[in-house]
Amino acid sequence: AAANNRTVVLMMIPGAILMPWVPAILALFYGGQETGGAWASVIFGDVTPAGRLPIMMPATEKDTILPSNSSEVPYSEGLATSYRNPSFVSAFPFGHGLTYTTFEYSKPSKFECGPDLCVQSSVKNTGKVPARTVAQLYLRFPEVSGHPAPFLKGFYKTPVILPGAAVTARFRLTDRDLSWYDTGDGFTKTLQATALIGESSKDIRLEMELMQHHSSLGLGIFGTILIICAVALMIMFIYEYRLCDRRPSGEQRDTTLLSQEDESFSSE
Repeated sequence: AAANNRTVVLMMIPGAILMPWVPAILALFYGGQETGGAWASVIFGDVTPAGRLPIMMPATEKDTILPSNSSEVPYSEGLATSYRNPSFVSAFPFGHGLTYTTFEYSKPSKFECGPDLCVQSSVKNTGKVPARTVAQLYLRFPEVSGHPAPFLKGFYKTPVILPGAAVTARFRLTDRDLSWYDTGDGFTKTLQATALIGESSKDIRLEMELMQHHSSLGLGIFGTILIICAVALMIMFIYEYRLCDRRPSGEQRDTTLLSQEDESFSSE
Protein backbone atom coordinates (compact mmCIF):
# COMPACT_ATOMS: atom_id res chain seq x y z
CA ALA A 1 0.00 0.00 0.00
CA ALA A 2 2.93 2.35 0.61
CA ALA A 3 4.18 1.76 -2.94
CA ASN A 4 0.73 2.03 -4.57
CA ASN A 5 -2.31 3.56 -2.84
CA ARG A 6 -4.62 1.68 -5.21
CA THR A 7 -3.71 -1.66 -3.66
CA VAL A 8 -6.51 -4.18 -3.04
CA VAL A 9 -5.81 -7.05 -0.64
CA LEU A 10 -7.68 -10.34 -0.96
CA MET A 11 -8.17 -11.97 2.42
CA MET A 12 -9.15 -15.42 3.61
CA ILE A 13 -9.68 -14.84 7.33
CA PRO A 14 -11.49 -16.58 10.22
CA GLY A 15 -12.82 -13.35 11.74
CA ALA A 16 -11.96 -9.76 12.63
CA ILE A 17 -8.40 -8.56 12.05
CA LEU A 18 -6.53 -5.26 12.20
CA MET A 19 -5.65 -3.73 8.84
CA PRO A 20 -4.36 -0.16 9.22
CA TRP A 21 -2.22 -0.61 6.10
CA VAL A 22 -5.01 -1.57 3.67
CA PRO A 23 -6.88 1.03 1.59
CA ALA A 24 -9.23 -1.58 0.08
CA ILE A 25 -9.98 -5.19 0.81
CA LEU A 26 -11.95 -8.10 -0.51
CA ALA A 27 -12.81 -10.50 2.29
CA LEU A 28 -14.27 -13.88 1.50
CA PHE A 29 -13.51 -15.44 4.90
CA TYR A 30 -13.40 -19.20 4.16
CA GLY A 31 -14.94 -19.61 0.71
CA GLY A 32 -13.89 -23.19 0.00
CA GLN A 33 -12.32 -24.62 -3.14
CA GLU A 34 -14.03 -22.08 -5.45
CA THR A 35 -12.54 -19.06 -3.66
CA GLY A 36 -10.22 -18.27 -6.57
CA GLY A 37 -13.02 -18.35 -9.12
CA ALA A 38 -15.25 -16.18 -6.94
CA TRP A 39 -12.52 -13.59 -6.48
CA ALA A 40 -11.80 -13.48 -10.22
CA SER A 41 -15.52 -13.01 -11.05
CA VAL A 42 -15.78 -10.04 -8.69
CA ILE A 43 -12.46 -8.37 -9.58
CA PHE A 44 -13.07 -8.50 -13.33
CA GLY A 45 -16.68 -7.34 -13.03
CA ASP A 46 -18.46 -10.51 -14.12
CA VAL A 47 -20.38 -10.44 -10.83
CA THR A 48 -21.27 -7.42 -8.74
CA PRO A 49 -20.48 -8.11 -5.06
CA ALA A 50 -23.40 -8.09 -2.65
CA GLY A 51 -21.89 -9.48 0.55
CA ARG A 52 -22.00 -7.66 3.90
CA LEU A 53 -19.69 -7.92 6.89
CA PRO A 54 -21.25 -10.04 9.66
CA ILE A 55 -18.78 -8.49 12.11
CA MET A 56 -17.13 -5.12 12.73
CA MET A 57 -13.53 -4.72 11.62
CA PRO A 58 -11.90 -2.72 14.46
CA ALA A 59 -9.62 0.23 13.81
CA THR A 60 -7.24 -0.66 16.69
CA GLU A 61 -6.91 -3.18 19.49
CA LYS A 62 -8.56 -0.66 21.81
CA ASP A 63 -11.72 -1.12 19.77
CA THR A 64 -12.02 -4.76 20.75
CA ILE A 65 -12.68 -6.77 23.91
CA LEU A 66 -9.36 -8.45 24.58
CA PRO A 67 -9.24 -12.10 25.68
CA SER A 68 -8.22 -13.00 29.20
CA ASN A 69 -5.92 -15.68 30.61
CA SER A 70 -7.86 -15.80 33.87
CA SER A 71 -9.89 -18.85 34.81
CA GLU A 72 -12.80 -16.55 35.60
CA VAL A 73 -13.86 -14.01 32.99
CA PRO A 74 -16.57 -11.51 33.97
CA TYR A 75 -18.71 -10.37 31.05
CA SER A 76 -18.92 -6.81 32.36
CA GLU A 77 -19.38 -5.33 28.86
CA GLY A 78 -22.97 -6.55 28.73
CA LEU A 79 -24.45 -5.71 25.34
CA ALA A 80 -21.71 -3.18 24.51
CA THR A 81 -19.86 -5.47 22.10
CA SER A 82 -18.71 -4.92 18.51
CA TYR A 83 -20.77 -2.26 16.69
CA ARG A 84 -23.08 -1.91 19.72
CA ASN A 85 -20.31 -0.26 21.71
CA PRO A 86 -20.46 3.52 21.06
CA SER A 87 -16.81 3.87 22.17
CA PHE A 88 -15.41 1.48 19.54
CA VAL A 89 -14.12 2.85 16.24
CA SER A 90 -14.40 0.67 13.16
CA ALA A 91 -12.12 0.41 10.16
CA PHE A 92 -15.06 -1.20 8.33
CA PRO A 93 -18.41 -1.18 10.17
CA PHE A 94 -20.80 -4.04 10.78
CA GLY A 95 -22.97 -4.67 7.71
CA HIS A 96 -20.56 -2.84 5.38
CA GLY A 97 -20.12 -3.91 1.77
CA LEU A 98 -19.41 -2.13 -1.50
CA THR A 99 -20.54 -2.89 -5.03
CA TYR A 100 -20.23 -1.30 -8.49
CA THR A 101 -23.23 0.98 -8.19
CA THR A 102 -25.09 3.14 -5.65
CA PHE A 103 -28.52 2.93 -4.05
CA GLU A 104 -31.01 5.51 -2.88
CA TYR A 105 -33.57 4.94 -0.11
CA SER A 106 -36.94 6.69 -0.06
CA LYS A 107 -38.95 7.87 2.95
CA PRO A 108 -40.05 4.79 4.89
CA SER A 109 -43.60 3.96 5.94
CA LYS A 110 -45.09 1.78 8.65
CA PHE A 111 -48.35 -0.14 8.87
CA GLU A 112 -49.96 -3.01 10.73
CA CYS A 113 -49.61 -6.40 9.09
CA GLY A 114 -51.75 -8.75 11.12
CA PRO A 115 -50.54 -8.80 14.72
CA ASP A 116 -47.15 -7.40 13.69
CA LEU A 117 -45.74 -4.04 12.62
CA CYS A 118 -44.29 -3.72 9.13
CA VAL A 119 -41.80 -1.12 7.92
CA GLN A 120 -40.97 -0.65 4.27
CA SER A 121 -38.84 1.55 2.06
CA SER A 122 -38.14 1.89 -1.63
CA VAL A 123 -34.59 1.08 -2.76
CA LYS A 124 -33.52 2.53 -6.11
CA ASN A 125 -30.42 1.75 -8.16
CA THR A 126 -28.97 5.18 -8.96
CA GLY A 127 -25.85 3.88 -10.71
CA LYS A 128 -25.12 2.37 -14.12
CA VAL A 129 -24.62 -1.30 -13.21
CA PRO A 130 -27.28 -3.90 -12.32
CA ALA A 131 -26.66 -5.07 -8.76
CA ARG A 132 -28.15 -6.37 -5.54
CA THR A 133 -27.96 -4.87 -2.06
CA VAL A 134 -28.87 -5.76 1.51
CA ALA A 135 -31.15 -3.21 3.15
CA GLN A 136 -30.69 -3.30 6.92
CA LEU A 137 -33.09 -2.31 9.71
CA TYR A 138 -31.73 -1.24 13.09
CA LEU A 139 -33.77 -0.38 16.18
CA ARG A 140 -33.00 2.23 18.80
CA PHE A 141 -34.54 1.53 22.22
CA PRO A 142 -34.69 3.86 25.25
CA GLU A 143 -31.84 3.77 27.75
CA VAL A 144 -33.87 1.73 30.26
CA SER A 145 -33.71 -1.24 27.86
CA GLY A 146 -29.97 -1.65 28.42
CA HIS A 147 -29.16 -1.44 24.70
CA PRO A 148 -26.26 1.04 24.38
CA ALA A 149 -26.70 1.63 20.63
CA PRO A 150 -29.03 0.74 17.72
CA PHE A 151 -28.93 -2.97 16.92
CA LEU A 152 -29.74 -5.02 13.83
CA LYS A 153 -33.29 -6.39 13.85
CA GLY A 154 -33.90 -7.25 10.20
CA PHE A 155 -32.46 -7.24 6.69
CA TYR A 156 -33.77 -7.61 3.16
CA LYS A 157 -31.73 -9.07 0.30
CA THR A 158 -32.97 -7.44 -2.87
CA PRO A 159 -33.05 -9.12 -6.26
CA VAL A 160 -30.86 -7.68 -9.00
CA ILE A 161 -32.01 -4.09 -9.51
CA LEU A 162 -31.52 -2.57 -12.96
CA PRO A 163 -30.16 1.00 -13.24
CA GLY A 164 -32.98 3.47 -12.55
CA ALA A 165 -35.30 0.76 -11.22
CA ALA A 166 -36.50 0.34 -7.64
CA VAL A 167 -37.80 -2.40 -5.36
CA THR A 168 -39.58 -2.33 -2.02
CA ALA A 169 -37.69 -3.59 1.03
CA ARG A 170 -40.10 -4.71 3.73
CA PHE A 171 -39.34 -5.63 7.33
CA ARG A 172 -41.75 -7.40 9.70
CA LEU A 173 -41.46 -6.73 13.44
CA THR A 174 -43.19 -8.90 16.02
CA ASP A 175 -43.91 -7.98 19.64
CA ARG A 176 -40.82 -9.99 20.55
CA ASP A 177 -38.74 -7.86 18.17
CA LEU A 178 -40.04 -4.73 19.91
CA SER A 179 -39.17 -6.02 23.38
CA TRP A 180 -36.09 -6.26 25.52
CA TYR A 181 -35.18 -8.99 28.00
CA ASP A 182 -34.32 -8.77 31.65
CA THR A 183 -33.35 -11.79 33.75
CA GLY A 184 -35.71 -10.70 36.51
CA ASP A 185 -38.69 -9.33 34.59
CA GLY A 186 -38.49 -11.32 31.38
CA PHE A 187 -39.57 -9.64 28.14
CA THR A 188 -40.88 -6.06 28.22
CA LYS A 189 -42.39 -4.47 25.13
CA THR A 190 -40.95 -1.03 24.54
CA LEU A 191 -43.11 2.09 24.53
CA GLN A 192 -40.60 3.96 22.39
CA ALA A 193 -38.59 2.79 19.37
CA THR A 194 -36.88 4.34 16.37
CA ALA A 195 -36.25 2.50 13.10
CA LEU A 196 -33.04 3.21 11.19
CA ILE A 197 -32.63 1.87 7.64
CA GLY A 198 -29.37 1.86 5.75
CA GLU A 199 -26.47 0.05 4.12
CA SER A 200 -24.56 -0.66 7.34
CA SER A 201 -24.54 0.16 11.05
CA LYS A 202 -22.73 3.43 10.22
CA ASP A 203 -24.37 4.20 6.87
CA ILE A 204 -27.92 5.02 7.97
CA ARG A 205 -30.03 6.57 5.21
CA LEU A 206 -33.46 6.88 6.86
CA GLU A 207 -34.81 7.30 10.38
CA MET A 208 -38.41 7.01 11.58
CA GLU A 209 -40.19 6.88 14.93
CA LEU A 210 -42.11 3.63 15.28
CA MET A 211 -43.74 4.52 18.58
CA GLN A 212 -43.44 7.37 21.05
CA HIS A 213 -43.91 7.37 24.80
CA HIS A 214 -46.08 10.46 25.32
CA SER A 215 -46.63 10.10 29.05
CA SER A 216 -45.50 8.09 32.03
CA LEU A 217 -48.85 6.26 31.95
CA GLY A 218 -48.40 5.26 28.33
CA LEU A 219 -51.99 6.35 27.53
CA GLY A 220 -51.41 7.90 24.14
CA ILE A 221 -53.69 10.44 22.51
CA PHE A 222 -56.97 8.60 23.17
CA GLY A 223 -56.17 8.15 26.82
CA THR A 224 -55.34 11.85 27.07
CA ILE A 225 -58.71 12.78 25.50
CA LEU A 226 -60.55 10.57 27.99
CA ILE A 227 -58.77 12.22 30.89
CA ILE A 228 -59.65 15.70 29.59
CA CYS A 229 -63.34 14.71 29.25
CA ALA A 230 -63.41 13.25 32.75
CA VAL A 231 -61.89 16.41 34.23
CA ALA A 232 -64.41 18.59 32.33
CA LEU A 233 -67.35 16.53 33.68
CA MET A 234 -65.96 16.78 37.21
CA ILE A 235 -65.70 20.58 36.93
CA MET A 236 -69.31 20.79 35.68
CA PHE A 237 -70.52 18.62 38.57
CA ILE A 238 -68.72 20.77 41.14
CA TYR A 239 -70.15 23.94 39.57
CA GLU A 240 -73.73 22.60 39.69
CA TYR A 241 -73.28 21.44 43.27
CA ARG A 242 -72.10 24.86 44.40
CA LEU A 243 -74.95 26.55 42.47
CA CYS A 244 -77.49 24.48 44.38
CA ASP A 245 -75.89 25.43 47.70
CA ARG A 246 -76.34 29.13 46.91
CA ARG A 247 -80.13 28.96 46.25
CA PRO A 248 -82.57 30.50 48.84
CA SER A 249 -83.98 28.18 51.48
CA GLY A 250 -87.54 28.78 50.24
CA GLU A 251 -86.61 27.65 46.76
CA GLN A 252 -85.11 24.55 48.25
CA ARG A 253 -88.38 23.86 50.23
CA ASP A 254 -90.50 24.43 47.11
CA THR A 255 -88.33 22.04 45.21
CA THR A 256 -88.69 19.46 47.95
CA LEU A 257 -92.47 19.92 48.15
CA LEU A 258 -92.72 19.62 44.39
CA SER A 259 -90.93 16.35 44.58
CA GLN A 260 -93.29 15.14 47.29
CA GLU A 261 -96.32 16.21 45.26
CA ASP A 262 -94.92 14.39 42.26
CA GLU A 263 -94.55 11.27 44.33
CA SER A 264 -98.09 11.51 45.70
CA PHE A 265 -99.50 12.22 42.25
CA SER A 266 -97.75 9.25 40.80
CA SER A 267 -99.04 7.10 43.61
CA GLU A 268 -102.60 8.15 42.85
